[in-house]
Amino acid sequence: MIMKMMNITPPVSGNSHTKLALSLYFGFKIALVCASFGSIYLGYKLFVLGVTGKASLVLEAKELSGQLINAAPGLFFAVGGLIALCILAFKDINLNA
Repeated sequence: MIMKMMNITPPVSGNSHTKLALSLYFGFKIALVCASFGSIYLGYKLFVLGVTGKASLVLEAKELSGQLINAAPGLFFAVGGLIALCILAFKDINLNA
């Protein structure tokens, strides 16, 4: 049921390699979720503690551009954690052998 919801197609045989692949897949996903939430939390704590600085970020792509000027360092931690969490939520891995 869970594998069907997450678009995971495991190999046909149910051997130990399949179980290892699935446990590594979900373990990696869980570790990245913890790291993303840790980054968001550290950004929040830096922001609450009042750590200031002059940090700038300019992003340019073909159709999209953005600029963040004179932001607090905690904001970069929080935004980085959010971006990693969004990529993690929408990225799939095909586990066909």
